[in-house]
Amino acid sequence: MKKLLSLIALFAFAIGLQAEHHKEKEVTLEGTGMCAKCELAEAEKCTNALQVTKDNGDVVTYLFTNNMKHGEFFCQGTTEDLVVTGKMVKKDGKKMITATSVEKKS
Repeated sequence: MKKLLSLIALFAFAIGLQAEHHKEKEVTLEGTGMCAKCELAEAEKCTNALQVTKDNGDVVTYLFTNNMKHGEFFCQGTTEDLVVTGKMVKKDGKKMITATSVEKKS
């Protein structure tokens, strides 16, 4: 009986992970770019971060899983009006984005 319950729990966990993986969809975010290490002191190494201000005034920080245009937009202080396209993921309780495009809003 214990083995059956363990198998059911393992199966439910696997389905949950698969469902979470399929939730990843491409999004476009607009916000201020900065370095998570240099500006925010939230990372051990230089990592792109995008801060997005919601309609209610709350600021959400997205860390990048892959640095793109780091020296151009992210590690020279802050850069406002960035448009970032990519897939959002959650890792270790942090909101992250795997960016496919980073551009300055025109």
